[in-house]
Amino acid sequence: MDMTQQNSVFIDPEDCSSSVGYFVTTREHHNTKTDKTTHRTSATVVLTDCSHKLDWYFNGENKASIDKIDAAIKILREFRTIYVAECKRIARVNG
Repeated sequence: MDMTQQNSVFIDPEDCSSSVGYFVTTREHHNTKTDKTTHRTSATVVLTDCSHKLDWYFNGENKASIDKIDAAIKILREFRTIYVAECKRIARVNG
């Protein structure tokens, strides 16, 4: 049986409807010659901001795909920490 999971959220609806979302699809294939059933997963993360759109595609259950997700999460966490600290610093400087 095929299965699809998806979710998305608008992250800046007042400004140009930026959003982030994902689609994860698992397809089932039955080989009648071998009577074996196999499954294959593919996924897409979709990022939009005003007139820009990024479809980030993941194919299969492999370490490279997981490493790519982990690297993105790591850099986003780092960015958040630095961005928040800089906003606080500027707020103090500006009084």
